[in-house]
Amino acid sequence: MNEQQLEQLLRDETRRRRHEDDEHLRDLGADLTADLPSWALRRRIAGTLLSVGLLIAIPMAYSALLPDVDGQSIVACNLHGEEEAVLLCANKLLT
Repeated sequence: MNEQQLEQLLRDETRRRRHEDDEHLRDLGADLTADLPSWALRRRIAGTLLSVGLLIAIPMAYSALLPDVDGQSIVACNLHGEEEAVLLCANKLLT
């Protein structure tokens, strides 16, 4: 076997191994990512449910921590019978 035949043999073997490696990597990639769409969907659903849960739970927890006002509305300018004083108080608050 001469040098040229050895080089050709090496090139053929390299090409064959590279083809086998590429085929193996394609198969491996297909196997590893086979359930990727369903995993992404489950992750998106879980994230959405968590977000909605937090959007509901945080205000509920905050309102539970606030003091109870016994159903009375709090008015900043609550001066019974003195409309002029109420208007003056409201004017001060707004300016």
